[in-house]
Amino acid sequence: MESISIPGNNFPSRRRVIGLNRELDRLERWLADPQAETKLFSVSGIGGIGKTTLLVEMAQRSRRSSALTLWLDGLDAPAAPAAFLSGLEMGLESEYGRFRAPQTALLPYVVSELSRQRTVLLLDNGERLDRLEGWLLSSFLPLLPSTGILLVIASRNGLSAKWRANPHWGGRIESFPLGLHSREDVLAYLRESGLETGVQTEVARKTDGHPMLLALTVDLLRSREGESRQGLNEIPAMLTAEWLREAASPPLHRALAALSLLPAADPATLNDLLDEPIDASDFHALARLSFVQATPQGLSLHPVVSRLLRDDTGSRYPELFRSLRHRTLRLLTDRFREADRRTRMRIAAHVLELYREFLPSAHAYADFSSALRPRESEPYRPEDLPVLHRFLADSLARSDWHSELVRADDCHDVLNEIAAHSPEGICIVRDEGGTPLGFCAGFRLHASTVPLLERYAPSLLPMLGEEGAHLRRVPPESADTLCVLLAAVDVGQSFYGPEELGALLMQRWLIEMANGWRGIMVSADPQLNGLFSMLGFREKDKIRPAGATEVEMTRWELDFRHSTFEQWAERFIRQSGPGRENGRNDRERDSRSGNGAEEKVDADEARQILRHLFDVDALERLPVVRRLGISGSAVRTRVQAILTAEPPPLPLTGLEQRMLRDGFLRKELNKNQLAEAFHMSRTTFYRHSRQAADHLAHVLAQSLTERGNGSG
Repeated sequence: MESISIPGNNFPSRRRVIGLNRELDRLERWLADPQAETKLFSVSGIGGIGKTTLLVEMAQRSRRSSALTLWLDGLDAPAAPAAFLSGLEMGLESEYGRFRAPQTALLPYVVSELSRQRTVLLLDNGERLDRLEGWLLSSFLPLLPSTGILLVIASRNGLSAKWRANPHWGGRIESFPLGLHSREDVLAYLRESGLETGVQTEVARKTDGHPMLLALTVDLLRSREGESRQGLNEIPAMLTAEWLREAASPPLHRALAALSLLPAADPATLNDLLDEPIDASDFHALARLSFVQATPQGLSLHPVVSRLLRDDTGSRYPELFRSLRHRTLRLLTDRFREADRRTRMRIAAHVLELYREFLPSAHAYADFSSALRPRESEPYRPEDLPVLHRFLADSLARSDWHSELVRADDCHDVLNEIAAHSPEGICIVRDEGGTPLGFCAGFRLHASTVPLLERYAPSLLPMLGEEGAHLRRVPPESADTLCVLLAAVDVGQSFYGPEELGALLMQRWLIEMANGWRGIMVSADPQLNGLFSMLGFREKDKIRPAGATEVEMTRWELDFRHSTFEQWAERFIRQSGPGRENGRNDRERDSRSGNGAEEKVDADEARQILRHLFDVDALERLPVVRRLGISGSAVRTRVQAILTAEPPPLPLTGLEQRMLRDGFLRKELNKNQLAEAFHMSRTTFYRHSRQAADHLAHVLAQSLTERGNGSG
């Protein structure tokens, strides 16, 4: 065990310490107590979360209080009792000039020195402590006095259950799991960075409150002041390298890349994304990593680690990342259909996060470029109402958006009516402490709320046509439609920008709607109408209220009652798969080079061809065959040649050839029987079938292009 000089002992810390008040206050109370009980502080958290920073600050404060302060670093050191004691002896010599007499045994000497005065012993990088814990608990710690000694151990996963079960030490342990910094702490740190105010705001929005990510970003920006910020792209790789050191093997690295694309995964789900499945021992090794959490749905990555791993993978291997992301979307949409309400909301939130790059980063109402993510949903509470009224008053004073269906003078009354008759129609986003930051509110449409709509938003029901009459008969428990009339965010606080909160609120509302609701928004604002279109809303109709002088209003709907989650995701993403994106790039490249673009066949068209392969007349009626300009018999001959070629033409594989032949041509087994015959789960079989159709489409298009060029 290596002993080193206490970091920062001879010079002040370069950076202000933030976000560690609770831990440092507890240290100060222990140091100030003349009868302080001997204690053990267990500091834990993922790599870069601030464990070493906390221990450095604790060491400095302990030294200033005149406590004997020793620092041990367990990194890359032999974890044996003799090495541990030798490390303490070296610290006593180098820091305090104390030397052991030749005839004195090492263990009694160290215990005697630690017991002479108030002592703080700090052990950083204590991950290997499991090799020492038996000796520490049985042979070292029992020799220490019951008062006046503080042992601080920092490790990624915290102390094992063996420590807490110990009858003497279990009650002396205090745990300090470290988390992300609050936005308030981050801004306080940045105010002393010397960066421009606008740059500070950008850094706060994009660093997620992760201490090392924040520090690296600030250092890099300061070192390259006035230069390009291109170096910021290097930061995800720096941090992921730090975390991946915990994962000792390439299979675990690949598994982590896949896990970063999923909200949570059991072994079967994870292996659905991996070309080389991991076994049970690898899955258990994943579960032991400090940044992996076990949940009822499976293993889940720390959100910051997940985001940066995705960024790093997308930067290094863009084609692979897009392919994996698209496969993940397919897998999640398959699972969405059978999921419970809570899981559906998690899937919706995760899809929005996976495809955040498709959301606007500079919009009058919403900026989705921030790393801020919606928290778990917390319903409206009556004590929220005064706060929401304050947000609404500020919004009206600034002439911010509220539905043109409602008169400004009626907005506060409408909010009261919604809270009284339709509280489920209030969607709130909150800060870390649960305080509201913004809200949107509307009526659930049913017999009891229609009279309120007629009173406060009389233009809406005529827009709904015959459905308006139907709504008068819908009981409250059968309501499935929500019409949003009000929205406002807290513009009085300085930690979050209004557009940042607008994006957060829109995400939260979309997640709520994904659970089988229809949402209605009506707006005359061109900026807002553009945003609704980007987010997958459907434009229904336009109306100019009778006698109104304003521009016409547009009714937008997002309907998860009848539309599938997958359909919305496809609309929202627009370019939802690597095939379409690559196809677009191919066409653009061909256009620039003056070459004729290759024939295009997509996976759905390939499946249509397979279904009608032995019916030439039906083949020739298919739009894809007519577009290709060849006979049905020629298409059949070409597809049969592809499915029987040895070796199979790339990217088609032999397994995919067999799956397509058995699934579409022989038709002897149903889908469940086919999955069993290929020793796959139904989900895995569907994924491989889709991939096989994609590959067949590619090979068929390529063969037709070669024919057109005279080479086939």
